[in-house]
Amino acid sequence: MNSLLKNKTFQILFLLYSSVLIFLGRQLNVGLPNFDDAYYAQKAKEMLASGNLWVVTHNGLPDFANPPLPFWLTSLAFKVFGVSGYGAVFFTALFGVAAIYMTYILSLHLFRNGWIAFFSAFVLLFPGMFVDSSRRGMVDITLAFCVTAAMYFFAKGWESRKYYLLFGLMTALAILTKSVLGGFPLFIAVITLVWAGRWKEIFSAHFMMATTLALSLGFSWHIVNWLIFGQPFLDANFGVLLLNRAYGEPAQSFYFLGYAKDFLKNYWPWLPVALLGLFQFGRRAFMEKDIRYQLLFTWAVAIFLVMSTSRNQTLRYLFMIFPALAIISAVTLAKLFSDKVKEKSLLAIYGIVMASVVFVNATPLQVKVTLSPNSVEVRQLAAVINLNTPSGEKLGSYRLSIHNPRNALLFYSDRYLDDPIADTQELLSRVAARPESTWLTSSHAYKELVESHPDSFYLIQANRKYAYFTSRENKENIRYDFSGMTLPLIR
Repeated sequence: MNSLLKNKTFQILFLLYSSVLIFLGRQLNVGLPNFDDAYYAQKAKEMLASGNLWVVTHNGLPDFANPPLPFWLTSLAFKVFGVSGYGAVFFTALFGVAAIYMTYILSLHLFRNGWIAFFSAFVLLFPGMFVDSSRRGMVDITLAFCVTAAMYFFAKGWESRKYYLLFGLMTALAILTKSVLGGFPLFIAVITLVWAGRWKEIFSAHFMMATTLALSLGFSWHIVNWLIFGQPFLDANFGVLLLNRAYGEPAQSFYFLGYAKDFLKNYWPWLPVALLGLFQFGRRAFMEKDIRYQLLFTWAVAIFLVMSTSRNQTLRYLFMIFPALAIISAVTLAKLFSDKVKEKSLLAIYGIVMASVVFVNATPLQVKVTLSPNSVEVRQLAAVINLNTPSGEKLGSYRLSIHNPRNALLFYSDRYLDDPIADTQELLSRVAARPESTWLTSSHAYKELVESHPDSFYLIQANRKYAYFTSRENKENIRYDFSGMTLPLIR
């Protein structure tokens, strides 16, 4: 039995099979959160409808916030599985699986130790925030995979420079996933080669070709959109979205400690091991000039320090260093554990992973955002909103926030929620001017509204969270015949 558990092929198959079940289990009807999943899914839905692979749109308008690779893949999933929450998370889940695989083989390549490789993959898989994000339709897991794959091929390039071309390709895909943040592999590679005294390799034909490939292919979307839209694209993508959001907003005191606080709060139980490992890796990187330790130390520390200068800090933006931290933690524990403890830990890992598979797929228990139903109330109202709010007409918003539930509503009902108003008199005047208009508000706000104006409004449909209504005058035009629709509109 122990020989089977230590078998590398068995370990890889076990990790791949289990992570697929964990990431894609119970996804058929869980729904997408308003932030940011529904926002990204809508872009992919519009890309599928338009067939335009280079101009990303949201609500029909060009949107310069994100490069297109995640939307290319999600629109492909929509074409195969239909527009659905499952399709929206499908490729994120696959990239989560692929990131675990790449962490395993990178660790195995660097340290030639099956236990370290297997434990590295386990550390990446748990704690739950990596699992949680791999079950969501966002771009950070895709970026983590691309960066890890780039680092793997960079390390392979030390032995055969032809692998530098694959390093360049994966860096290009990282840039096509998250713009300039995807360029970190080049940054890490250059620092590592200089630090290791192999700086001449930077000017080798293969590395120069890799750099050219990474930048030309990676920024191809930027070039195309600059040619189409000119300066407004540059102002939006690099100005507002990157420079202003990261460095232009007012800074709180000690904002640069934001990521440190996030790790202190969330990266358990591995935080002490990772910190000890970083110290040991740093010492060996400086004293022994071991390029393996230099690579992993630079990967984790350099990105952490650069990202900590940003005023816009969210821990998932650092998922791209989680594989490095996982390998560092595994190497550190391998030195601390005896062979007997390592054998017992293998059994524990298999047991924890299998228990997680059962928990996700065979129980109704709900933890974290991705095991709890999302946007339930929006999905309940989506069909009646689609039926009664004409296409192209905005749905009025009364005393709701500007963004919530705008993204989910657009994805599930194909109707756009207008900017909110809070003044009752303004609502009355707008309804008087356009009696056929339809509105969304909270159920609580609607109750207050009809108490003060009992004869002015007609409730089309409501649930515990939202009320969809129109003017009393428009009551006769409201329809409830769904026989011509396939329900739900979007699963």
